[in-house]
Amino acid sequence: MTTLLVMTTGQSDVQLVKGEQRHKLDGNTCGVLHDAIAQRAWSVVDAPPTRSREVIKVPSERERKECAKNAECVKSRETFILLPDGDLQLCTPKLDAVLASFNGTQPTSALLLETTRRDGRDPWLAGGILERRLRDRGIQQVMRVAFLTGTQQLEEPSSDVDAVVRGAVVAVLSNAIGEQLKALTKDDKVFIATTGGLAAANELINELVHLHAVGGPSVVALEVPDGNRAKQDDRAVEEKFHPAAGYRARWHALSLIEKGNLLGAWGAVSHLEDAPGQEWTQVVNSLAHFASSLPLPPHCDLAVLSHSRMAVRAALRVELALRADDIPRAVHGTVAFFEAALWDWLRQRDFAGEDLASGSLAEGFTFATEPTGEKKNRFSKRRKGTKWCINDFKTGIDAWLPVLGKTNLCALWAALTDDVRNLRNDVAHNEPTPALMDDARARMQDAELWSTTGTFLSQPLVQAVLKELGEPAPESLLESLLAEVRRRLASPVSSTGGTP
Repeated sequence: MTTLLVMTTGQSDVQLVKGEQRHKLDGNTCGVLHDAIAQRAWSVVDAPPTRSREVIKVPSERERKECAKNAECVKSRETFILLPDGDLQLCTPKLDAVLASFNGTQPTSALLLETTRRDGRDPWLAGGILERRLRDRGIQQVMRVAFLTGTQQLEEPSSDVDAVVRGAVVAVLSNAIGEQLKALTKDDKVFIATTGGLAAANELINELVHLHAVGGPSVVALEVPDGNRAKQDDRAVEEKFHPAAGYRARWHALSLIEKGNLLGAWGAVSHLEDAPGQEWTQVVNSLAHFASSLPLPPHCDLAVLSHSRMAVRAALRVELALRADDIPRAVHGTVAFFEAALWDWLRQRDFAGEDLASGSLAEGFTFATEPTGEKKNRFSKRRKGTKWCINDFKTGIDAWLPVLGKTNLCALWAALTDDVRNLRNDVAHNEPTPALMDDARARMQDAELWSTTGTFLSQPLVQAVLKELGEPAPESLLESLLAEVRRRLASPVSSTGGTP
């Protein structure tokens, strides 16, 4: 297995060792201090466990005069000391903590993403120091890429596109990460440690690594919490899940659901399925199962998705497909809506009393006397055996409708003329060209099965069929479902249902 470490550099990644303590470099003069370090002989040593509160600083002229009198100078509440004379000892506590997390092994290679601007603040030498530490630890494949050089800025405030991170910077980072990940496989692993540097760039780097890793290596994000606060040694741990990521995914999923794209919503959040506190994803998972006509998962408690009337579920799928502008799925679902309604009525029929048939819809029927005439049209004999099943082809439907005597079901069948029913085959077996989709939409609207605004449940005939089946408010089926989904996804409670 190949392991790649992707790490950024920041002001606190390189610290000075003096005595038995380590000192951070002052942020405002970090680049100037790196200039001075570059002029000295320096080595990288293990980081002492003791952290000094004194920072290494290039003082102002006033501070220089004060320091001429006192080696330790106090300004505000910050204590600082000057860069010592002679050879320097440096340490890389964050990198050491990251390497320690590999438990005796080492990453195969490393990619260091750095900034080398000479503006007085940038830790321009940090990449070279971290590289030496990596090589000293036996990691010889080290690539360094500077995404900001010279006087370049991370952002361009005057541009809407580049206001946070300039496109040129994105390109440098994406190319560097893509180049390192392109040869990795699903058996490999990438560790990201954006422990220092620019927050906006680090957020982008994390996303770019995950993007380039799709279909390839697994990704583990590491962080090095401030050990000083916890009064413990620096150690790298797997990055904790941030609640903001969950809420960002929630509104993204909800916006897709509102547009009828249930499968897209699940695709957008499925990576959070096992994340802590993200049980809300089960709601989206249930919706995706419903959209795919798959058995609903055991945790699903959205009642309408398992409605006892197949026609209700079929109508919902058509409405969602139209919201998503998925014309092929909507066409198929519209014809299937009639079939579902027909079977809803057949499931309620007393075949023993009304047809003198023994058996069931699932197992088939037998008759004491073989059916003849109109009755024979309603049933068809299976090729093997003696049992009969429902004839749900056109001849059978024409025979069943008068017997069932459902006015609105008959009206729906009349609206599904041959050219409308044939649309199902047209969209299933032909390339779904814009012209074919426009023709399908026009035919469905002419038959008043779809509205001119692209809805299904609003149509009087559709509502009449559902009301005939006992559904009291068909026009609000989808809105009621969406309202419940909104409630659950907006709730801070992690459970799939219940009262927040």
